[in-house]
Amino acid sequence: MAKPEPHRGFTIGVELVPGATLAQARGLERCIEDYADAHELQIAGHHLTYVVSAADRGLTAVDQVDLLDWLTDQPWVRNVRLSPLALSDTPATWSEGFLLVASCDVPVIGLKLLYRCRRITAEQYLQILGGFVRPLTVH
Repeated sequence: MAKPEPHRGFTIGVELVPGATLAQARGLERCIEDYADAHELQIAGHHLTYVVSAADRGLTAVDQVDLLDWLTDQPWVRNVRLSPLALSDTPATWSEGFLLVASCDVPVIGLKLLYRCRRITAEQYLQILGGFVRPLTVH
């Protein structure tokens, strides 16, 4: 009998705008939990850094972009850091690469409109934003 393929997931990190209160951060965390429930996603983590997966399927670029698109529309969100897809039982680390998206960046606003109108795919959305980069490390 073939062993089932492991599911894929990703990691997100949310940075709030300066001056956001603890109550606003908690409100955003509750909204993220509600989003996850509504989209049949599982999230694990704390302090606005989450590992995102699904119980019955592997996630795709569409899941990443849909969450990214929703998050950048939320009040108090300044930046979202998104990891590449990885095996969901081994959360991605930022050293493996990430995409940093600023909510108020003009290209992001245009991309969101193109994506919502289905003029670009989720994969194209991620490529246009520059793709996943690895942080520079000095030895």
